[in-house]
Amino acid sequence: MTDYDQRKRECYCCGKVSEHWELMSSNSFGSRDLDQRPSGMFRSTIGSWLQECPYCGYVAPSIDKGDAKARCFVDTPEFRAASLDPLAEPASRRFLVRAAQDAYYGDRRSAFHNTLCAAWVADDRGREADAVALRLKAAGHLGGGRITSIDTRLLLLDVLRRAASWQAAEALAAELTAEELESPFSDIVAFHRGKIEARDSGRYKIKEAYAFKPEPNRSEADPELVKALARHLKIIKRPDSA
Repeated sequence: MTDYDQRKRECYCCGKVSEHWELMSSNSFGSRDLDQRPSGMFRSTIGSWLQECPYCGYVAPSIDKGDAKARCFVDTPEFRAASLDPLAEPASRRFLVRAAQDAYYGDRRSAFHNTLCAAWVADDRGREADAVALRLKAAGHLGGGRITSIDTRLLLLDVLRRAASWQAAEALAAELTAEELESPFSDIVAFHRGKIEARDSGRYKIKEAYAFKPEPNRSEADPELVKALARHLKIIKRPDSA
């Protein structure tokens, strides 16, 4: 069950009070998507994950909290550009404003995640082209330096595949495969490689990747092939064979 409550919050940046519907409880039973989007009822609460001050436009999980850098950010060109993003969906715009603030702070991992959340909103609205563009924008936040976190690179791999950025997805999958990761990471990479080869940009869950078993390589010790070769060798070794 999902419950909301309407509460008043004083904006940290401008000090004005406004009312917001806040998520009180929900559930996320079931496997997450490969990009870590939760399942269950919590999945549909995405519109309440961020609040926006209707007066100054400050965006945060709770607008009564922030820091000095937040007050500085609302006066920047980056804030104004994100606030005026042409995307009509308010929830997407809130995530993009928050992502711009993360980028302003130098937190590229959070900027990546908040932009991905904007893509999830586009998914829900059936706006496929917007979802692809937002996934590519999310991936862009992780550029400019090596990513060491396996979890983040696996998220990026799904983002690139979902955006049909095949060349980049193939390169990242090859990089992860070369590292000889242990299960369950290796299972997820193998699942992605199969979908990338099939040019499949669909949504899949983590449990589907864990259950994935690649097709056996027929060039490697196939039992039936070994038996057939053995029988053939016996025949050609007979003294009376031509």
